[in-house]
Amino acid sequence: MRALLLWLMPLAVFAGPTRFARIGEIEGPVEIQVHAVDAWQPAMRNMPLVESSWVRTAVSGKIEIELDEGSVLRLAGESQARVSDYTRLSTGQRVTLLTLERGVAYFTGEPGARDALILALPGAQISLRRGSRIRLEARDGWSQIAVIEGLVKFSSPGVELDLKEGHMARVEVPRSARFFLYREITGLDADRWSDERDLLLSTSVASKHAHGLQYGLQDLDRDGVWIDTKEYGAVWKPNVPQGWIPFRDGVWKWYDGVGFTWIAAEPWGWLPFHYGRWIAQSASAWVWAPGGNVFKPGDVYWLRDRTWLGWGPLAPGETWDARVTPRQYLKAHTTFARWAADARELLPGDEPDKPRDPLAAAVFVIAPPSPALAALRLDIDRPESGAANARVVFPDAVYAPPGVTAAEAPPAPLPEIPVEPPAPPAPRVEAFAPTQSVPLPVPDPIEVYYPVPVYTGIVVVNPPERPRPERVPVTPPLPARPPSPATPAIPQGGVILGPPPVAPPRPQPGPADNNRPPVTRPVEPGKQNQ
Repeated sequence: MRALLLWLMPLAVFAGPTRFARIGEIEGPVEIQVHAVDAWQPAMRNMPLVESSWVRTAVSGKIEIELDEGSVLRLAGESQARVSDYTRLSTGQRVTLLTLERGVAYFTGEPGARDALILALPGAQISLRRGSRIRLEARDGWSQIAVIEGLVKFSSPGVELDLKEGHMARVEVPRSARFFLYREITGLDADRWSDERDLLLSTSVASKHAHGLQYGLQDLDRDGVWIDTKEYGAVWKPNVPQGWIPFRDGVWKWYDGVGFTWIAAEPWGWLPFHYGRWIAQSASAWVWAPGGNVFKPGDVYWLRDRTWLGWGPLAPGETWDARVTPRQYLKAHTTFARWAADARELLPGDEPDKPRDPLAAAVFVIAPPSPALAALRLDIDRPESGAANARVVFPDAVYAPPGVTAAEAPPAPLPEIPVEPPAPPAPRVEAFAPTQSVPLPVPDPIEVYYPVPVYTGIVVVNPPERPRPERVPVTPPLPARPPSPATPAIPQGGVILGPPPVAPPRPQPGPADNNRPPVTRPVEPGKQNQ
């Protein structure tokens, strides 16, 4: 796992546009942490997730996360996972590493021709080679991977092999060099829920019109219709009440590196607000025209006053730089909200008295001012599990697991930092003089466990390396024997559950064979030094 992370780290230098995953179906209590410096917050449908985001569910919670290439990750029943690596390189290659820290997760997806798609959990990881459906389990003391459909490459400290459809591999986290291979998959209660979601997302009519987009398509089939137009081609019309206005029902949330990003309250509000633009057909009818496959936080114009903000949808193909009035600007199309310095959230419902003439009281701007960065001391929290996870947490924050309130969770004690006595005054003034030192903990050596094979109904195959002999005794040819059944080759430390195969007895040489002198094998010319 560490070698994998070291291989992935240089890829950030060649990263392309930021990738965004989408929160889809949610059931029960679910929380997310978008940025490392953010507190946990309730998950919302259509909320974007970026690299290093965390997701956790309560005992009765379920969540579905859609990735931009069409893959789906689901969590069920007191689980926690992280989008560890979610990068698009400048060459277009996508690198995805999803980590399950605890609980149950389901994954359905297929890597592109050049993409890397990896799933990790304590003690093991898998790489997808083709379209597959996987179930992951991370429990106390063990991790388990089941291939429901497809083929994956399974890796652990003790083995690396192809895990086939219908097989299941299990590792013990403290002794991850030992693994178990099962030829059947045991069922879980959440399997049916994941199967139903896979069936629902398998087909979509919207994919014929929204080219290059692979997530959020099924929502358009369910909540709207497609219309052919002369100017914009195929456009989508949502099933909304009369008087509906885009970018009015939802919230703006601040995302580092992107800015204020719109999170729509409409269940279908992912693609129409982040890819393409809205068109006002009439005073009370709007349609969405798909356009491009680059994520946008929200293509709107902005009006700003000292105490309020206003915004509205830009027209397709419009290049707007805040020096002119937008083509679709109308007071009726504009949504207002109260503005405060360093705000990280804008609520349309929290609007002031609407100005009689907004253009006389405010000016157009490209975007609202960004909030100031919080001056916080951050610590790195690295769990002891084998998964690749690291969190930046507040030293004064209280982590409350799902189902436990912050008041009930005991505060975590902070380590004391010893301060050395002040040094005597130096003859010169240094630019950077240390005032205190922090002792760094020395990690204990890691012991790797390689179990000794025990032949009690278990077959362990590991042929030793033998040098080629120079003198070979001549023996008469042995009588033909029937072929023995094939035995699966399992590396050292692995066990395969099942009855051992029985090989036929091998004929023994006769007494005359022991009296024959050995014959030296001739050496071919030119091979004396080999």
